[in-house]
Amino acid sequence: MKSLRIIQDEHRAITAVVEGLRHLVRAVSDGRMAPDHALFGAMFHYIETFPERLHHPKEDDYLFARLRLRRPEVAPVLDTLSREHHVGNERFYELKAKWERFRDDPAALTAFADGVERYSHFHWRHMRREEDEVFPLARQALTTEDWQAIDAAFASNEDPIVGVPASKAFRELFRRIVAIAPPPWGVGPEVGAAR
Repeated sequence: MKSLRIIQDEHRAITAVVEGLRHLVRAVSDGRMAPDHALFGAMFHYIETFPERLHHPKEDDYLFARLRLRRPEVAPVLDTLSREHHVGNERFYELKAKWERFRDDPAALTAFADGVERYSHFHWRHMRREEDEVFPLARQALTTEDWQAIDAAFASNEDPIVGVPASKAFRELFRRIVAIAPPPWGVGPEVGAAR
């Protein structure tokens, strides 16, 4: 079950980036800082490179696929999560387009900030459903052979933040995000907004 620990670590890294983005946009909206478009761009690059292209497809192709075989009755939950992977991808590109409009026109900040909030909440609910509903089912239903295949797939992930090898650029990005993101995702200032 190493893969569940890997997935959780990846969820934490993805959440740190998304929450860091959320925190930055709030700071810009509140006038506490100027937009750092290089940092925004690096965050979007990470989300596009890792969760959208590698993490979510592996959840679908390995963890969800094996669980479908062992527990067909949970197919509706897995179908919903797989659909959310596609919807999340679409929402990511919509959000990226809002950032690009904001980069070109500061008046587009409100639409960008609203998009970041919606994307963040969507991501959080999706991740919680995976960890709270799917992980316990997987622990009960999957065989040693299933776990070996899933573990092998996730062990090969090269998350540029939590995995090895991590590029120097992504390590620097993560350092910056952790410095600005509020706890528990980072060590930045506390934010009072509740989910």
